[in-house]
Amino acid sequence: MKTRALVLPGVLAGVLCLAFVLLYTGFPRMPERLYIFDYLLRIQDVPGAAVLILIAIAAGWPPLARAGLALIEAIGRKPWATALVTFLVLCAGQLLAVKEHALAGDEHLILLQAKAFAAGRLTAQFPPELIPWLVPEPYLNRWLYASAQTGAVVSVYWPGFALLLAPFALFGIPWVCNPLLAAGALVLIGRLAARLTGAPQAAGWAMLLTLASPAFSGMALGYFSMTAHLFFNLLYVWLLLERRLVVAGVVGSFALVLHNPWPHFLFALPWIGWIAWHDGRRALVRLIAGYAPLTLVIGGGWWLLMRKVQGPLWFAPQDGDFLFYWQLQFARVFTFPDGATLAHRAAELVKLWLWSVPGLTALMAAGWWLTRREAPLRLLGLSFATTLAGYLVVWFDQGYGWGVRYLHPALAALPILGAAAIVIVQSEALRRYAAAAALLSLALATPFRWAQIESFMREHLARRPPFEKDVRQIVFVAADYPYYTQDFVQNDPFLRAPVIFLLSRGRAADEKLVRERFPGARPTHEARYGHVWRVD
Repeated sequence: MKTRALVLPGVLAGVLCLAFVLLYTGFPRMPERLYIFDYLLRIQDVPGAAVLILIAIAAGWPPLARAGLALIEAIGRKPWATALVTFLVLCAGQLLAVKEHALAGDEHLILLQAKAFAAGRLTAQFPPELIPWLVPEPYLNRWLYASAQTGAVVSVYWPGFALLLAPFALFGIPWVCNPLLAAGALVLIGRLAARLTGAPQAAGWAMLLTLASPAFSGMALGYFSMTAHLFFNLLYVWLLLERRLVVAGVVGSFALVLHNPWPHFLFALPWIGWIAWHDGRRALVRLIAGYAPLTLVIGGGWWLLMRKVQGPLWFAPQDGDFLFYWQLQFARVFTFPDGATLAHRAAELVKLWLWSVPGLTALMAAGWWLTRREAPLRLLGLSFATTLAGYLVVWFDQGYGWGVRYLHPALAALPILGAAAIVIVQSEALRRYAAAAALLSLALATPFRWAQIESFMREHLARRPPFEKDVRQIVFVAADYPYYTQDFVQNDPFLRAPVIFLLSRGRAADEKLVRERFPGARPTHEARYGHVWRVD
């Protein structure tokens, strides 16, 4: 095999991805901004496909292979130094690219919950009469449960990730958490690659293939829980390999309650099945014994807290109808797969290809086939497959996310199995081309994707009414649902910050509220997306 023989498949794959994106998003029509997954796919992944095609061509240049191979060797020799640099760069990305801002509403609700935990409370607390202004109506009883009687507000997500964020929130640095988890996941990926392949050089390969895939670093920017899922799933596998089944169960139970149980359940399913089949009932009981306490206490306790805050189910046939409640919750998420769902998942696979090192997904598939007789590597591939299959019954797309949110908990399968393929095949042409492609992806694709993220964040934040930091103000945000301006209603869980964001209910209603609750406040700014009042 010659290096140039690998260029053409990479170019063709990039062209096919480009064609799919255009077809999926209805070219030449531009997707509406409201359908954010389709919109980002068009505006980000069309140029992203062009960059990928460029990398696929340029990776055939021999001098790049030498530099790439040298970098792989250096990373393999110094994994912890690599992780430290990764951590620092990701922290800079949190400050500069995403601007410390929780973009999506489901990021903010986790951050709100974390700040409540940091204050030693289980719930946020708002004045009951301000709930309609402080909790955007589309999110009420969907992402946030709020009591109109007591003013208690609680996140609908299970609290594991918020608990992780809490100590960072306490010190005012919640943006540090995901970079730290990503750095830890990077080390585990290298360790697992070397251990599962029996080849020390696989560690450097797996770590560079991870770092050079913008899906990995992009998802670590912000407050989505997917980087935490990736880290705890990797730790779970490591502990299973060490035969520490009870501890693995404890780690797995925490992964279950990070935000919802589906991601870890899908990832862990092949491993649990293998232990039951291969190691017998006693081993399975030990694993389940580790799962049970945290899952029951945190998961069950959180459900009871949410129901207490939510109060009586006015929409139920009978007050407190337990079965109706769960039927409604499942119907909100799960469905039989149809054409639209299959199209969503196909688009996410295309996005995965475009946000990874060129050809890494194909390399993973090759590695999975080549190692099919090695149980741990086969199970890792099955974890990816079950994660993909499990979301076929989830009807909606991922929405926001810098990468592929639903597949991210199993993302480690790509670099580990990709590294296994490179080690097993022992093709010099493959090694050189893969090293050059990874180097170019790290040097070109990752900065390009981060620039896209920064550009989008800058444009998004420009729609927020301008205000002065550290000055007492009331910022009324006009709801513009196609542009998700309602997501700007982000507040301290106890309204301790000087700036309070409220969802506008019309200028007359807003002014009436200001006169009643903030006498003496004066208007300082009027904008298309809201108005600002200074409280002296």
